[in-house]
This record gives sequence, structure tokens and C-alpha cells, in this order.
Amino acid sequence: MEVDREFVKLCGEVGNLTEAVTGVSIVDAYYGPDDLAPAQQSKDRKPEVLIHELSALSDRIKSEIDQPLRSKYLISEINSLISITRWMSGEDISYIDLVECVFGIKATRFAESEISDAIEEVEIAFSDYPGKDTRERLERFDLDGQLHGEEARNYIEGELQKNAMGVSELFRVKVYDIMGSKVTDNGVEYKAVTDKPWSGYNYYQGNYKSINEFNVDRPFSRHAMESVIYHEYEHHVSNLWREKAYHENNWIDLCIVPLTCRCVISEGTADTAIDFLGINEGTDDARRIKAQMTLSRMCTMNAALMLNHEGASFDDTVDYLVERIFRSEERVKPFLQFIKPRTMDGKPNLWAPYYFNYLIGRRDFVYPTFRKARENAMLADFFRTVYLDPYSGSSRTWHEAFDWL
Repeated sequence: MEVDREFVKLCGEVGNLTEAVTGVSIVDAYYGPDDLAPAQQSKDRKPEVLIHELSALSDRIKSEIDQPLRSKYLISEINSLISITRWMSGEDISYIDLVECVFGIKATRFAESEISDAIEEVEIAFSDYPGKDTRERLERFDLDGQLHGEEARNYIEGELQKNAMGVSELFRVKVYDIMGSKVTDNGVEYKAVTDKPWSGYNYYQGNYKSINEFNVDRPFSRHAMESVIYHEYEHHVSNLWREKAYHENNWIDLCIVPLTCRCVISEGTADTAIDFLGINEGTDDARRIKAQMTLSRMCTMNAALMLNHEGASFDDTVDYLVERIFRSEERVKPFLQFIKPRTMDGKPNLWAPYYFNYLIGRRDFVYPTFRKARENAMLADFFRTVYLDPYSGSSRTWHEAFDWL
């Protein structure tokens, strides 16, 4: 079997393994040949067999794919899949090693001095907002335009759905026209859901369309929702270009989208979408949201280490976040379901090592490269590299792909 087809097959089998163990597949999307679909692959392969076959495939790729960036990208993906398979087999892997092996980034704790600096930024950003102190100001900010339950559902499936074409048009004007390229966009369907550990999720469907789901278990304000909207739509955009590259170049390996080291860049570009589009640049609300989001990301990364690496209790981690990010217990507890070691039903939590991708993907990869390209009037080349070269989209290949900058 050709190496790209073998990659897709094995990726599907690892996805079937993670679904059996955790209830969640690491295959995030699939739009390829019917015979390679994850549902058509074995669901009972032994982890040691998968690891052996993945290692053998890595050796084949080195000798059979002569495109350096593509080869490096695929080998990195395989290394992620091997690490995930080892984890699913029950092998004792430290949390820090798991984050590094799966995503190619280091899970490090922010010092209290760094957290204090981030808190100060929040205090400055909210200093002129009504309230007697920072906690009350943030609570009032969150309550401003806050939506709950059925009201939130109507907003998501009504107003957001109506505005979807406007978001698509923004990407066309602010990104595609600068690139000088076009891509089919058959649209996004917006759905309100419950009982999820995340606030929003893009489910790419293939055929250039997506379903964007938003969790209405938690109340949210329109302030916070705006960044989530553009974040999730950028995931859709990235997959549009990935699918186009698959069809135009017959790169079969691109028809499957796994939760691997590519996620660092995927979350980094999604978190930088507002910057790509120039949304609310320089406004007071934009400054507040950015400060609030940065503090929350930093403290939640520390919380993930507390729960998964340092042995802290759930209650102690709740107290830490309540104190640091100015949120109530009711707001903090549901979110911790995303980063704790095991799910409510006792299964390994596939999302536990994932959270580091957001801030690190933006801070260490995407945003500084975007800013440098903008400063040097090279945004067209930046966007072409991001969206026309899908093999740039990995923590293992990003810097190499942008060595021209």
C-alpha cells in the first residue's frame, strides 16, 4: 500500500482505539475514499501491533517521500500517533512527556510573578469599568449581554447562523483576496449543544462545509462569544484549504484530520483569527477581552499541571482558579472537566493534555510570525504559507516553513 494510504488507514485504527478506551476518536474529520474511512478499519488492533506498523511506516516515508516538509510533517504525525497509542495501552507516561510527545511543545508552569503581571494587565484593562474592585468589574462585564439556555440557543442557531455569510465574506476580503486565491465554502451550520467539556467545536464535514457547535450548558456573554465565533470559523477555513489541497494534489494523507502535533498550529491560527481579520482592534472591549483571555489561558495551563502532574485535588485546583481568574466556583468547575485526568465515567480524558495548544500555538508560533509578516508587508506570503501549504501546519514544521521570513 502507498505510504499516504497506509498513513490514513493506521490513523483511523488509532482513532478506533482511542474511541474504545476514552469514548473519543483522535480522528477529528474525514473526507477521503470510502475504503480508508475510520469506520472501515479494524477496531481491535493490539497497541503493540499498531506501534510496530507506525514505526515501519515512518521508515518508509523517509525513503519514499522526497518532499522534505511533507516527509517531516508525516513523520511527526506518526510520532504523535505512536505516543497516543502508548498512552491508550496503559503505559505509564508522565503528563509533561505526554504533552511533548503528542503535540511537540513543552508543558511548563507559569511562575507566580508572571501570573501577577497578567493579573495587573487585567486590572489596568478593567480599571475604568463599573464596579468596586476587579472581581466585580469582571463579573459585570460577563453579565453584560449574558445569554442562558434557550436564549443562548436561539442566538446561536438564529443570529449567528444569519451572520455566518458575513464571517465568510470577512475571510474572503481580509485573507483570500490578499493571498490571491479562492476556495469553495459551502457554509457552516450552527448548533447549540449541551453536556460537553468545551465551549465551542468545529466539526468539519467534508465537501467544504462544517457544523460549529456551541455549548449552552454554561452562560456566556456576547463579549466572550465573539472571539469563539471567529476561532471556530477559522478552523472551518483551515479545513477548506486542506480539503482543496487534498483534491488538487491527490495528497491522500490530507483527507484525515487527527488530534496530533498539527493541533498546535490549528489552535494557534484559530486564536489569531481576530488579528487576521482586524476585528475590534484598539477598542476598550478588545483590550479587556485579550487581557482576560491571556490570564485565563495561563492559569488554566497551571491548573492542568496541578491536576495531571502535581497531584493537586480537584477542590484545590478550583480554589486556585477562583482566586486567580476572578471567576466563581460555578463558572470554574464545568471547565475543569476539559483538563482533568479522567472523565466523569472514569475513562482517561483524551483532552487532558490538549489545553497547552491554544496559548502556545498563538504565542510561540502563529502570532509572532503573523506580526513579523505584517510589519514587513509580507502578509500575502504569510497567508499563502499557512493555507496553501498544509504541511506548514505542525509544531514540528512551522518554523522551517517560514524560514523565508
